[in-house]
Amino acid sequence: MICSIIDSSFGRFAPNDGLNMSDEDKSLDLIGFGKLAKAIPASSWDRLVKTACDTFSQLVSPITASTSVLGRLLQAKFDGMVDAQKVLASDAVRRAKEKVERTGRFSKGRPKAIVLVRAIESASNETDDNVREIWANLIANEILDNQVHPEFPRILERMSSNDAITLAEIAESSRKDSVKKATRALAYGLEIMGFSFSALVEEATDFSREHLRNLNLIDKNSGQWKLTLTGEEFLKAVADPTFEYAKAEQGAACGRGTAGAAPRRR
Repeated sequence: MICSIIDSSFGRFAPNDGLNMSDEDKSLDLIGFGKLAKAIPASSWDRLVKTACDTFSQLVSPITASTSVLGRLLQAKFDGMVDAQKVLASDAVRRAKEKVERTGRFSKGRPKAIVLVRAIESASNETDDNVREIWANLIANEILDNQVHPEFPRILERMSSNDAITLAEIAESSRKDSVKKATRALAYGLEIMGFSFSALVEEATDFSREHLRNLNLIDKNSGQWKLTLTGEEFLKAVADPTFEYAKAEQGAACGRGTAGAAPRRR
């Protein structure tokens, strides 16, 4: 798989792992694709790109089995990407497919091309491993429920990891069970990626909150930040769909442990 190759080649991919760019570099290569390619040995890079190309069609074929036009559109978009984009796009789709499979659920309908195409394209430009994980959540949720609004990929394109965590922090004060569940699911997905939820909450800035307000995700009411209706629905769209499955799995494991435990002596 792509991530295993990434890990074996140069460790878990992160935006700043060995890719220290000067201001001059950033002006020429904002995404860091040039630095990314140079940081990996040529043989490993060629293997990474070849694996991405070979597996992308296999990854999307089950997703687009009932919609051949969508499959061709996704493949055409993928073929037009530069090599680094192909690696990142294929990684995001792989994560999304694993999430769908782990839920054990079937798709409720045909995923919207406008959502999947934009999400995969955006994920191909995302070198932040954590934000790419959120893109995988959005892709998986669209495949499963076909309920992701076409505007949500546009919103996520304009968000950073800190913005996502700030949004989740604000959402914790919601009284709605569905919002609380989505908040826990988003935090769960990031934490299993080694992302420190509590640390980022402490680093949240006023700018993040102002930016989220400009995106119409939050608003200030009686001196307190709260999610807007758009914010609530967006949070559900980017929550990790495997959260409930993981909870059930943990409960089953606890049950097996209790059943297998020796009775206490009185």
